[in-house]
Amino acid sequence: MSHIKIKNQKSKVKNLRGISLLFIVLIITLILSIGLGINALLIQGIKMMSEIGYSVTAFYAADSGIETALYNLYQSDFPSPSHIPDSSGPYGNISFDTIARCGKDIVLEECALGSEYIDPDCDALNYCLKSAGSYEKAKRAIEIKY
Repeated sequence: MSHIKIKNQKSKVKNLRGISLLFIVLIITLILSIGLGINALLIQGIKMMSEIGYSVTAFYAADSGIETALYNLYQSDFPSPSHIPDSSGPYGNISFDTIARCGKDIVLEECALGSEYIDPDCDALNYCLKSAGSYEKAKRAIEIKY
């Protein structure tokens, strides 16, 4: 009888070895999946932070377009006469595109851009300026009325 008990105990121990191996594999899989999930979240956060920097650069490019247009309007030397594109500069693919229109209440002779650039939708006293800046994948726009 003791011989049968020893055999049963040995077979139980062999069965327990298989179950413990299964638990170890499941625990390692769980730890690996948690680690990969955290890794994916961190990589997404890093990409988002770099795109925020691109957005700020694009905003300042649009602001530069507005400033350039205002300068040219006050110099009465607005090129082509209402459209200022800017190509790539030394800082990469930074560009702006600005459009100026005269307000609807402005007298035709006072519009430095010419009579064809009077915009009936512009409710400003003098000019409506729209500038779109872009850098990498980010695009930002500014519109002013004065």
